[in-house]
This record gives sequence, C-alpha cells and structure tokens, in this order.
Amino acid sequence: MNRIFSKLLIIAAMLSFTACGGSDAEKSEKGEFGIQQLNNDSPDKDQYVMIETDRGNIKIVLFKETPLHRANFVNLVKNKYYDGQLFFRVIKEFMIQAGDPKSRGAAAKVKLGETDVSYKIPAEIDVTKRWHKYGALSAASLNPAVESSGSHFSIITGRKVNDKVLNDHEDKYNKTLRRKMYESLQKPYTDKINKLYEESKKNYKKKQELNEMIHFFTEKTDSAMAGKEFKYTPEQRKGYIEEGGAFHLDGYFTVFGQVIEGMDIVEKISRESYDVYNRPVKDVVIKRVVLLDE
Repeated sequence: MNRIFSKLLIIAAMLSFTACGGSDAEKSEKGEFGIQQLNNDSPDKDQYVMIETDRGNIKIVLFKETPLHRANFVNLVKNKYYDGQLFFRVIKEFMIQAGDPKSRGAAAKVKLGETDVSYKIPAEIDVTKRWHKYGALSAASLNPAVESSGSHFSIITGRKVNDKVLNDHEDKYNKTLRRKMYESLQKPYTDKINKLYEESKKNYKKKQELNEMIHFFTEKTDSAMAGKEFKYTPEQRKGYIEEGGAFHLDGYFTVFGQVIEGMDIVEKISRESYDVYNRPVKDVVIKRVVLLDE
C-alpha cells in the first residue's frame, strides 16, 4: 500500500505540474487543455466509468492493480477532458482509439492523433495478470514497455488466433526480456566493455578478454532468466483462440481496464468506414465520460 501511495503522489505531482503554472496566481487556474488535479484521494479499488458516445454507451472497469493509469484516467474524467472528443482512429479487428484533445470539433478529413498531454505515465505491465484480451482498455505509447501516453487509450477488439501465433509471440517477448536482462547486467561495466571493444580491434589478447566477458554475461543472463520466461496460461490461450484480442501488444503496452458492458457498441464503432488516416468518415463523438459509483 505504501508503494502504491508513493506512486500516486508522484503522478499527482506530475499532473499538478502540467496543469498549473509556476506562480501562486497561476496555480488557481486551469492549465494544459484545462486539466487540474482533481483526484488526490484515489481509492485503492477498482473504479468504473461510462463512456457515452453518439453510437451508444460503453461501461469500463479500471483496475486497482494499475494505480497510476487508473488515477490519471479518473482525473481526466473529472476534468471532463474526454467530453466532446472523437474516437479518431479505428482499425477493424484490432481496436478503436481516443484521447486527442484537438479531435473535439475537428474539421473533416483532418489527420488526428498527434496531440497529447505533455506528461507520461510509467508503464504498469504484468502480462501474467492483464493482457490484451477482447475488450481490454490499453494505454497508447510511443515508448513501449517504458511509459504510456497521458491521455490516449485504445479499446481492443482484435482477431482470433491459433496456438502457433501465440507461440511465436512468446518467443519474441522472451527475447525482449532476455535482451533487457543482458543489458541491465552489463550496464555497470559499460565503460570497460566499450574500452575493450576499441582495444580488441588491434590487440588479440584484448579481443579474447572481450569474448570472455561476453560469455560471462551470457551465462549470467541464462541464470537470471531461469524460470522467468513468459508463457501464456491456458486461460489466456483459450481467450485469444475463441474470442480474439491483440496478443502482439502483450508485454509492451499497459492494460489498465476492461469493457464490462457495451462491446456491441465498440464493435459497431470498429466497423465504421474510415479515411486514409483510419479516422471514421462519420465522426464518432464521445458525448461525455462519467465516473460511476460501484
């Protein structure tokens, strides 16, 4: 609980900084895109929101296990940040996306999706507990597995896949985990390795020493990764095979919620005709997003 509270204090500070100016007079005014910090006392529990669109309503649970993303999303809802925005990007059998503040009232055929709040949210990824199943709420990111967009989100529709596709993703993700582990183990010795690399170009003994060091870190990585490889559970495999989702995002983007009512509306939106920018030809308007008491 203390760790969660500390993280919430960090995100609150981030939001307060971006939402407020530097002087005392500025602090009482709305800041970037009208955002204020209105969610200092985020409860340690699942929370619920309703996205009311001109196509119908979508009810979503925000997971308590992703406190930074949950608290931030609730704060944006309390600021009415999403009200009047568009689902500006739809890709059939993948997802629908929103969160661009400039989408509100945007002219037809204009490319959207390049505007965001200035702050980012640290990634809260745990593929063993939250994955990109059908109906997942996922944070967008330009820096996957590190940080999330402060306001852009996607609702996953996805497609059904088979075991081979899931096996391939397991291999790909485990290579990513292994690379990160290798890099973290090497990091304290970066200067020494770089020096050896340069010296090895002209000195055979230095080349041998470099190869021995590489072998050392390879074995150390093998040991550190033992028992930590990612493997889809039977439940995850069943869901992707029978219902679908966006498995290729697992491990790289934060899932912080799930649609519990209104997937028929999400599906309807995902089937909209769209232009070259994947923007629906006929605007899909978020009339408002409201926080629900559960």
